[in-house]
Amino acid sequence: MFLFFGKKEPKPYHVGWLSVGSGHDIYYQQFGNPKGQAVLLFHGGPGGCGKAKHASHYDLKQWRVIMFDQRGCGLSRYSDLLKDNTAPAAVQDGKELLDYLKIKGKVTVAGGSYGAGLALLFAETYPKRVNRLILNSVFLMREQDARWVSHTSRLFYPDLIDEMRRQAGTDDIVSFYHRLIFSDKYKDLQQVQKYYAVYEKMLGKTEASFNETPALTDASIRFMRIYLHYEKNHFFVQENQLLQNIQRIQNIPTLIVHNRLDFCCPVEQAFDLHRVLPQSKLVIVPDKGHSSPLLFNVLKKEIKIMKI
Repeated sequence: MFLFFGKKEPKPYHVGWLSVGSGHDIYYQQFGNPKGQAVLLFHGGPGGCGKAKHASHYDLKQWRVIMFDQRGCGLSRYSDLLKDNTAPAAVQDGKELLDYLKIKGKVTVAGGSYGAGLALLFAETYPKRVNRLILNSVFLMREQDARWVSHTSRLFYPDLIDEMRRQAGTDDIVSFYHRLIFSDKYKDLQQVQKYYAVYEKMLGKTEASFNETPALTDASIRFMRIYLHYEKNHFFVQENQLLQNIQRIQNIPTLIVHNRLDFCCPVEQAFDLHRVLPQSKLVIVPDKGHSSPLLFNVLKKEIKIMKI
């Protein structure tokens, strides 16, 4: 077990791998009560992984928390990292996992950040399988949302954005770093890590200085390859797809929790979603950063008072 915020992370009662085709075996974990209300949890990224601490947002005496590492992520296995590695494929994998675990009724679907976008995409694809949505730090996958990191955040970090533009020789810094991350040269990989990877992470932490460069590892390279693969391909959804298809989930109760000063995914995204979902509850947390102890404490409190 590991400690987080002074508590012990829960242990899964069941783990395994599920073959989903195209050379991918997704790693899954189950926590809590095997007979409890099932919640399918999508992790963030793209390129992240399922974390045991996220199961602790739920009362594990009542909930059955199911999470999986998306294709190429975490402990999932693959023969070709990016083959059929798309957002619709992640949604289909979630559905196949529920079927594999013989969960036939409606489930709660949850996710944070990019995972919140996947949760919405799942609900819009399989609305009859979803009884509620629990979302935090929402990312809607629109062009304006993606451009925030690589362009609009220049309002606060003009020197860093201009340096990346200088390196790229163009405003299209995503394509530039996408090319570098697939290089076989160490200096190219290090350049991605030093600039774009660090910038995206530090935005999420709302830090004013960018003096540290994390060590370049196989895991960090894989993360950025997946992340830039998705960003360059517009996250494999149509422009504004999630909001355009929102009528499919109009009657699904939805909890949305978002930090006020989230510099990775500005709170406008959560607000835009809330405005078009009549059955939604929006809680704006008076805190900063893409995630924080206060955000997760509020999320846990809101989940606790939900009727299941």
